[in-house]
Amino acid sequence: MKPVIRRVLAPIFLALALGLAGTGLAMAQACIDNPAEIQALISQGQIMSQYEAVAVAGYSVDQVLNYRLCQDGGRYYWIVGVLSADGMAQNLTVSAQ
Repeated sequence: MKPVIRRVLAPIFLALALGLAGTGLAMAQACIDNPAEIQALISQGQIMSQYEAVAVAGYSVDQVLNYRLCQDGGRYYWIVGVLSADGMAQNLTVSAQ
């Protein structure tokens, strides 16, 4: 009887654990969608612009597809979608500080 219970309960416990872990990650990470707030952070020198971050990562501005500023544990970072030289789109995560 015990092996049957383990086979039934193990996936449930795994799903619960993954769900709770995902919830914690979502709470720790927050993205900023307000352009005025982003511009204020750049103007105050708290973060580098998305274009500076792209240059640091070795890409040019004309390769940028999209960008998003996020914060995790007090640290800002850019998630930048770029088009690489071979035509492949990829997301880069670059520190904004």
